[in-house]
Amino acid sequence: MSASESKVLMITPFHSQQRGNSLTSARLKNGLQNCGFNIDLLSLEENQAEFFFKNRLKNQKYALLHAFHGRYTGRLLAEYPALNDLPFILTTTGTDINYDIHGSEKNYVELAWQAADRIVVFNRDFVEVIRQSHPELLPKLITIPQGIYLPAGNYWNRRQLGYNNDDFIFFLPSGLRPVKNIDLALDALEPVYREYPHLRLLIIGADINPDYSQIIRTRISNLPWAKYLGEIAHNQTRGLIEMVDAVINTSQAEGQPQAVLEAMSLGKPCIMTAVPGNLNIIQSGQEGFYANDATEFSQAAKIFISNPEVLKKMGLAARRLVETNYRLEEELAAYAALYRQLMV
Repeated sequence: MSASESKVLMITPFHSQQRGNSLTSARLKNGLQNCGFNIDLLSLEENQAEFFFKNRLKNQKYALLHAFHGRYTGRLLAEYPALNDLPFILTTTGTDINYDIHGSEKNYVELAWQAADRIVVFNRDFVEVIRQSHPELLPKLITIPQGIYLPAGNYWNRRQLGYNNDDFIFFLPSGLRPVKNIDLALDALEPVYREYPHLRLLIIGADINPDYSQIIRTRISNLPWAKYLGEIAHNQTRGLIEMVDAVINTSQAEGQPQAVLEAMSLGKPCIMTAVPGNLNIIQSGQEGFYANDATEFSQAAKIFISNPEVLKKMGLAARRLVETNYRLEEELAAYAALYRQLMV
């Protein structure tokens, strides 16, 4: 049976908001369909998801299951055991490896890991993390870095957002939830602003955790140099990125910082927290900097603001790194090969 005749069931926890799982699953669905695969994408947050699993799954002739995020997938497998009959690829996406495997729902992560025929991780560091706790899973593990796809969108200019041409804009693309640690950016950049009053911080991302979002929004309302735009459609972010000077990531843990890589692909150097998922993407001092705390973050920010040539040099290096290591064509080819191996 050819790939176009067989159907793949792709399951993501989220699809309505612009966040890692939704962007990754949409990119792979579109790209792999262009490779000839027939894919149904289902989000667990959709109203019809429960009806689908209870009433329609048994009538569909799926040849492969491809799911994202271990904890959510494990819950699904426990509730609908019929899914276990399908060849199964699990893409781990960050919090399942960094947090859930150590928490109260680790049994769901382990259920998904054990059920999967292949487990995809975004970088080799996570292979070692899983190997240490579950060495029996090593034969299933495969590393596939995310490919970067950033469609053209509307043009943005600084005046639209009240910025001047000489403002230095740090860009923080991140949903508002505690693990993203937005406070670190505010804490680190506030003293830098006092020294460089043309510093600006632009935050975009979904309002995911209402309590945390309220805290961040309240802080920002008292900071004339910081702005939160809310959620921006992915196909409109390119113009924003082209307008800024540098990109930052303040997460306490990551799967792989896709939004940072997108900005780097457009020549923007980065400052990232030195945490799993961020580490070993760049060489600190070449494409950007790693920071262990607010002080190191501030120091890196000052280097960018005060040294235009360093900023430009690191931005060019960032672009080259993404073009070399995070090519969409290579990501799609790797998944297509997995699909062909497992489809029945």
